Amino acid sequence: MVDVGDRIAGGLLGVAAGDALGATLEFMTASEIRRRFGIHREITGGGPFHWRPGQGTDDTDLTWAVLAAYRDQPYSLDRVADNMLDWYHTGPRDIGGATARALGRLDRTGDPRSSGNTGERSCGNGSLMRCIPTALARPEPDLRRKELTEISAITHAHVRCTDSCVAYGEVVNALLEGAEVQAALAAARTLDVHAEVRAALDIDPALPVDHLRTSGYVIDSLGCAIWALQQDATFEEVIVALVNRGRDTDTTGAIAGGLVGVRQGVDAIPARWREKLECHARFVAATSGLLALRADSRWRQIGYR
Repeated sequence: MVDVGDRIAGGLLGVAAGDALGATLEFMTASEIRRRFGIHREITGGGPFHWRPGQGTDDTDLTWAVLAAYRDQPYSLDRVADNMLDWYHTGPRDIGGATARALGRLDRTGDPRSSGNTGERSCGNGSLMRCIPTALARPEPDLRRKELTEISAITHAHVRCTDSCVAYGEVVNALLEGAEVQAALAAARTLDVHAEVRAALDIDPALPVDHLRTSGYVIDSLGCAIWALQQDATFEEVIVALVNRGRDTDTTGAIAGGLVGVRQGVDAIPARWREKLECHARFVAATSGLLALRADSRWRQIGYR
């Protein structure tokens, strides 16, 4: 039996494990990966940015920026923005173009409500990759959707991006509440979201993995995660299959890893991967705080607080 705490830890460490596994392969094609690695199965670091084994890329770092805003109460959007700017000021070696433009704007204006990119060419996966803490912390539907939208829009304000975060959050929350996979997807499909987001939620789980698009486009990444969630396979099997498709491997692995980690729980993530993650202790320690937030919200909902 996988309890809620195991699912929360699984979601957080699933993001980090998928990120760290995929970081080695970023920007490579599937054929290049096969020639060089055969099948890449281990967290080894390296890649184009010379990561340490288990070091987080921007996916894990910005997930922590969001998570820390829930850990350090009271939560506020400005706290999330400040955490992102603290990271931005370190001069990260790997930062998406839309994220860099938006955080540069935020640095100049100080306003996280107007910093995000809204153009058609700003529909990357840079907010979807970091959105899981909100879904883990907030069982209240309206509050969860509001905060997912606002946090996405700090950098990615296009409706495809904000709706992708809201849909992903709906699936995560339903899984935490005990829903089976198809029921969790059904909950997300009731949302009024962009047509392309709805199409990603309807991806055929029988598609061969080599038919999946692992680009940096937010709809492709959401579709890969929904596909991964529906596979009858271990965490390792499904994340290895996805990152070996190449291209935006770290973020594809992170987004899918979060969903599969919530579904299967933290113990489904290979121990040899978990032990290498530099964020392991921080993310595990944050699990109890997220559990407390969910419990406190439940008490408020039934009128005891």
